[in-house]
Amino acid sequence: MITVAEHAMATEFRILLPDDAGAHGKLAAAEALRELEKLEAELSRFRPSSDIARLNALDDGESILLCESAIDCIALAIDVHAATDGAFDISVAPLLSIYRGEHGEPRAPSESEIARAKAACGMDKVELDAAARRATARGEERWFDLGGIGKGYALDQMAAKLRELEVENALLDAGGSTLLGFGEGPDGDGWPTGTGVPGAPAFTLRDRALSGSGFSEQGEHVIDPRRGVPVTAAKFNAWALAPGAALADALSTAFLVMEEAEIEALCSAHPDIGAVLPEFDAADGGPGGA
Repeated sequence: MITVAEHAMATEFRILLPDDAGAHGKLAAAEALRELEKLEAELSRFRPSSDIARLNALDDGESILLCESAIDCIALAIDVHAATDGAFDISVAPLLSIYRGEHGEPRAPSESEIARAKAACGMDKVELDAAARRATARGEERWFDLGGIGKGYALDQMAAKLRELEVENALLDAGGSTLLGFGEGPDGDGWPTGTGVPGAPAFTLRDRALSGSGFSEQGEHVIDPRRGVPVTAAKFNAWALAPGAALADALSTAFLVMEEAEIEALCSAHPDIGAVLPEFDAADGGPGGA
């Protein structure tokens, strides 16, 4: 197995190729990994010059032209927000911040803090004109963060670059929490993966992504955007299967918030997505799938 890796977006990205990919595969993987520097510069809210940081800095009613990657991520976030009845929300950072102290420790915010943070959240805080690549900010103190979708989006873009370079068989990994496999895999039947959840099934990824979110990675303060309060650890981890890594990334976050009946309904309505929870399996096309 050939492995090429790069550290970006506060995690380790890896591209795995079968041995027969040879020198061409290694060079293509290295070029695909170079996409990460550009994407982080465009999407990280911690980069003052990024499109997301500039969007966050706008006054109410101001507009900005965005790069293609920012438009893609925000548009997908809007779609997933609607599909999950608000369980996925890239605007929830103001709420998350008030439940953490200066050093990340848990804290209990005041009622006025909660009310102010709630007022700053919501996907109605951005109006997107994707065709014109323009976003208009609404409200004050908004704070968009693509942490729940950006790594998956990066995998999708890296996969596109690999295919552009005529690499048709690879497994892409963002920190072990989001995986995207395409092609025949090392043995001709796809890329074998697992969730790490005890008792959960293994999966073979072929033009498919698997992403996980959980309290083990995110701590005890995952915020329910719909109620504006921290989520209890009733579901310690949640994993999502989807055709693309950005979508799987977003859905795994939403699944931590959603009720199991909601997840079942979503998987039933969309046969190309699936879920794996500790006591619930709606993988590969609906409840009870395998």
